[in-house]
Amino acid sequence: MADGGVAQTSAYLRMLLLRPGEYRRRWERHASQPQPGEIDIAAVARVLAEDASGDTATDLVATVRQALDGGVLDAEALRLFVDAFAFDGRDAIRLYDLLRGSDSVRVITGEAQSLSEEHLRDGPPRHQTLALHELHVLGPDGTPAEHQTIQVIQANVNGLAGYPYRFDTDELAVEVIRGGRVGDRIYRINESLYAVDILLTRPLEAGETTLTQVRTTFFYKTPPAPEFRRGVVRRTDDVTIWVKFHQRRVPARVWLARWDGIDHARIVDRQVVELDDDLAVHCRFGPIEQAVVGFHWEWA
Repeated sequence: MADGGVAQTSAYLRMLLLRPGEYRRRWERHASQPQPGEIDIAAVARVLAEDASGDTATDLVATVRQALDGGVLDAEALRLFVDAFAFDGRDAIRLYDLLRGSDSVRVITGEAQSLSEEHLRDGPPRHQTLALHELHVLGPDGTPAEHQTIQVIQANVNGLAGYPYRFDTDELAVEVIRGGRVGDRIYRINESLYAVDILLTRPLEAGETTLTQVRTTFFYKTPPAPEFRRGVVRRTDDVTIWVKFHQRRVPARVWLARWDGIDHARIVDRQVVELDDDLAVHCRFGPIEQAVVGFHWEWA
């Protein structure tokens, strides 16, 4: 088992236990003064002790500390967490995949590097997006819980090996469901955007196309603005955006909107839209270019 797998598993485990929700509530019941952005090691050990046979919370404190620090974490210790916190199927599978060293998923946590020269070079685009479909899901606390991107790209050059996948936080897990794997390095695009490369299953020759599906789980340190927007620099003929809300946190109003940029942007056009029966809104855009579009909302 690679040390990188342990570090990645530990990072994802910390994210799951830090994020507001059922997992955090399980250990907070045992904490005297839980603090935002912190994990009470003793409280987590008490949760594990409730499910472990014979071990006391005191016995398990060292196990919890080592697991969350990324020092020691094996399959047996991970199973203690999975069983005690009743991690759902997807989270449990992702934890075990990370521990095995899977390259289809990568946890990104505060490790962004400056944009390298290779990404600053001027020149024609190496690929174009033919179709883009985004599903943005909000959790019960109103913060983004998960995002899925299905993208059809076409190579403009021979030997296209990958493309940048962009996001607005450096605390997340990126998983490639189809079409490739996650690159090893996160880098900054600008003041508010980060990126990691999606490395394709095989390099494309000019004119060839491929479809990728990427699932992202967010772990924001502070709640983001109540909006989801997508910037499209070069012409894309087929863009669809869905935003789905949780039944515990339903917005008072939602607008379809257009912004004048990415950083420090302001809304230049908007119209009210209604939630459907699934508490979602969506819009399919025709050909768009050099535009920032999406939805924003206000809470009840």
